[in-house]
Amino acid sequence: MEEENNNKFDTDELFKETSNTFNEVKDQVKGSFKKEELKNSATETKNFIVEMFKNPIEGLKNIANDDGNSNFKYAIILVVIWMAAILIYRVVYNIHYSIKFSSAILSVVKATIAPVVTVCAISIVVMIMNKNKGKSLVTILSVVIATKLPIVIATVVNLLRLISYKIVNITSPFYALCEVISTVLLYFGIKFLYNEEDDEVYIKKFVIVEAIYIVVAIVIGLLDVVIY
Repeated sequence: MEEENNNKFDTDELFKETSNTFNEVKDQVKGSFKKEELKNSATETKNFIVEMFKNPIEGLKNIANDDGNSNFKYAIILVVIWMAAILIYRVVYNIHYSIKFSSAILSVVKATIAPVVTVCAISIVVMIMNKNKGKSLVTILSVVIATKLPIVIATVVNLLRLISYKIVNITSPFYALCEVISTVLLYFGIKFLYNEEDDEVYIKKFVIVEAIYIVVAIVIGLLDVVIY
């Protein structure tokens, strides 16, 4: 009976973690986007991205093992950049094609919040599957967002399509490549979070996480929100 209880996920703990994480996100956004902090936040985030480019696997390992969650600030800024790029593209696209604001506003909102829904969905699935509860939701979010860095870059590059649609011949393959890289990074990121050394055991866990996430994505898709 004791073993069975250890394997059950505490939903109260999930709600508590979610509430604490929301408050921390709010504090990070307030602090990072203050006028006097913008320059420092931009520089620190740039350094974070450079380090991730230099050695992404080691970077993910460090984030996963950072109990102080010092990288959460940069993760939040990445999500803000991701959302801003989507918002700009959608708004300009709608204006260019003279789409009525009343009919477009809901689709713009859904597209803009998709990055948040994406990282939250993956992170909660990872947390529920991690029955040892060794990592906080903030740590998991930091890792998951870091693995989405290629997608963030591809989304920003995708803004070039607003200049000329012909550039889609470049941006589409680039986006597809970034999706592949992101999936590979997610594989290693979750592995570090689970602290799993046995590849054979971990591959099964990763497949289960991805399968559950796909089901979640289908359900969320019914609300016309496409997640990544």
